[in-house]
Amino acid sequence: MAETGNDTGPPEMGSHKGRIEELEQRYISLLEAKVARLEMQLSTESAGDEVGAEEKTGSEASINEDTFTEGQAGKQKPEEEEENELRYKIIISKWDSEAGDFKDIDATKKEGKKEIGPENQPRRAFTLRKLTMTRTRFSAQRNQSESVSSEVTIETKGLQKLLGKITHKWGWSDMVVSCRSPYIPLVHSWKEALKESQMIVEGEPEDDKKAREDLAKLLHIISTSSGYLPLDRYFKDRKTFIEERTITHSALWSLFPPGTLIVAQPFLDQQQLFFVQSCDGFVTEDRTFDLVCYCLDYDGYEFNRVPFEMQIPYWGPDQRSIIELPFYPLEYHGDGSKGEDSGVKSIEELKKKLIARGKKFFDICTTLPGKQMFKYKGDAHVHTGVSLLHRVDSTVGGRLARGQDDSSSMSTSHDALRHDAMRHQARSVNKKEIDGTTMVDFESFYEYLSPNTPILGSMQRYEGQLETLSPDRRANPVLREMYKFDWDKHKRTEPMTPEQHMLCPPRVLGYALKQKKWAQLLVSKLQPPDKADASTFQEKLQLDDELKELVQKSVQAHERGKERDWKGRPLALQDFAPDKGKGLIIMLYGYPGVGKTLTAESVALMAGKPLLSVGVSDIGIEGDKVEANLQKIFYLAGKWEAVLLFDEADVFLEARGEGENDLQRNAMVSVLLRVLEYYDGILILTTNRMKSFDIAVQSRIHIAIKYEELTAEQQSCIWESFLTQLHDKKLVDDFSDLMRWVNAYGRKQRFNGRQIRNVVSTAMGIAMMENEPGGTDDDDDHDDDGHGNGRFGNNRGNGKLKRMHIERVAKQTKDFKQDLKAQEDIYNKITR
Repeated sequence: MAETGNDTGPPEMGSHKGRIEELEQRYISLLEAKVARLEMQLSTESAGDEVGAEEKTGSEASINEDTFTEGQAGKQKPEEEEENELRYKIIISKWDSEAGDFKDIDATKKEGKKEIGPENQPRRAFTLRKLTMTRTRFSAQRNQSESVSSEVTIETKGLQKLLGKITHKWGWSDMVVSCRSPYIPLVHSWKEALKESQMIVEGEPEDDKKAREDLAKLLHIISTSSGYLPLDRYFKDRKTFIEERTITHSALWSLFPPGTLIVAQPFLDQQQLFFVQSCDGFVTEDRTFDLVCYCLDYDGYEFNRVPFEMQIPYWGPDQRSIIELPFYPLEYHGDGSKGEDSGVKSIEELKKKLIARGKKFFDICTTLPGKQMFKYKGDAHVHTGVSLLHRVDSTVGGRLARGQDDSSSMSTSHDALRHDAMRHQARSVNKKEIDGTTMVDFESFYEYLSPNTPILGSMQRYEGQLETLSPDRRANPVLREMYKFDWDKHKRTEPMTPEQHMLCPPRVLGYALKQKKWAQLLVSKLQPPDKADASTFQEKLQLDDELKELVQKSVQAHERGKERDWKGRPLALQDFAPDKGKGLIIMLYGYPGVGKTLTAESVALMAGKPLLSVGVSDIGIEGDKVEANLQKIFYLAGKWEAVLLFDEADVFLEARGEGENDLQRNAMVSVLLRVLEYYDGILILTTNRMKSFDIAVQSRIHIAIKYEELTAEQQSCIWESFLTQLHDKKLVDDFSDLMRWVNAYGRKQRFNGRQIRNVVSTAMGIAMMENEPGGTDDDDDHDDDGHGNGRFGNNRGNGKLKRMHIERVAKQTKDFKQDLKAQEDIYNKITR
């Protein structure tokens, strides 16, 4: 039973000390009741002031829309409320540690006034109960009550229905019977609730009119003295938030109701839109604010909503500009937006830009099989420490790749292991510039990488609990629009709406062929590949013309063989066994650095296909894994319609032996033979050693080309090709002088193509460094004595390649070759 001012006094106490403590508690209770009544009176007066201010400043309608007004109810004077019976009740429930229960104090009851009887209960609209706890303040050695939470019981059906209508989409029921602090659904609906409370409807039933007046009073009480201190602080600062477009960390939740479009830059500072699924409520100090949101992404099969979790670390109690947050609501865009796209100021301009990017994203994702090759030049996120064939269990990878919900509970130990794995994967993503050919392939990216792999910048797919709405609520049109359930399982053959395009990410997933890395690639940097070009094959490749013609016509015939005649029969010669012997296998063997790899690259350019290069390190040498890895590589090469280069394949080509030590190598050769039988693409094998060659491998090779040491004429052509590249870039001081050296000395050095490239590259590096402060300059022979800068002084060259640079590096390379040859001769004599 609540205490009143008519109590006769405390019972007899066992001691003087006990009586003093009881009197102190009674005094505190009376003070709390008095303070509560004063708060009500002051808040009602302030509401009247706000109403008057709004009537005078109609030009500030956009601000007043969020400033509380009670309309006619707010204008009621406190003394008028005293004469009438209140339609609400405020109870302070204070924890009584001795009784082990809460003790109620009626904060709305005047002293000496009778309490409303049970027969009058239906006339009350709502009851607000504030729960308080007594906390010891050690600095003052006294107890002090603090409001820790509150709850409202709605007692009239009219108000129950009106509240349900306003807040239903945020999670409250159609008939709100009770609610608890912090009343987040009501705060998210604040503008709508204010509008409903102030609405005047002609001919409206009296009960509905009363419900609006009751709602106005409820909103006023919650916004001024809710009984939950963080919420009271929020409403105290709300007007400042709106006027100055700022926010405190504890109030971040108010910016992000479910369905809100937000702007973020998770990938290479590219602005991207997401829509909110859920977020934290009030967060305590030193806690990170967490938000779960969706974008529309592709998984290799179809388009689905993909959830991500974003965070804002605690920054202290001060206010911060909303536009400076790591992510912010779209409605604030244009207040000085961040990111590479910050030049796009207005919301409509941003939407237009994102829709155009989303259309390109959709077109790239839905390109036909075999057409996933794109040129790329720009920054990307590459996944380091992950090889081409790093793969997880297909049930796990497939489930996440297909966008299926994974809301099952996990053990604490599993969570810890998963968290460690995610942290490791996040560290494995690095920004890197890519210049070359890339393959866009979402399906293979998900298939060959761990499910914890970041897929949008450093963010992994969120795997926690998602929306858990009942089937009835999921069918609600408002909620369906808010959470966009209909976007899932969007077929690649179905067109997208502008809103869907707008929510697509700025990146695609694929593989960088030159870097041999899985990567996240910017949509804006992807360009169509060059058309098939035989110029490199014909002009730069140092190979006999007859052999060039043989390779070129064989490649062309292989591609034409995939076509069918008017009866649907393949044009190519068919093996007796179905699907067997359809590939083109080319063997390149001989000296290193004489053009074997260049041959493979030029064949790919000539055929207009990507070049997928692999080696023994990609495949491994363990017998039980070799076949699986080879199958994966040949599958990718076939899917991408790539020219497959198997570089330095010596271990797979040597003749099989009969000893126990040969078992593993024999198994590897056998595996290669089986895979070769059914591969229908172009495969180029290279080797520098031909000590013994398995006869079964030989029977599967269509063309074999031996590469001899480069002739003097071929060396001259290679020198000239590399120097011309630098000359075209205006990096050569005297091209004629360099070519005179090449014809007189360079062509006689017996360098291979790779060594010539290294000499030119190193010499160019030295020339460029001489143009830097502190660089060398051989033309300055003065000592560092104050009159000259010395050999390593500040007298710089012009940064261009000169003959002396080439001569110096070529001499060092020649000396190294001679020393190495001498060591080989000594070793051969010893081992004979």
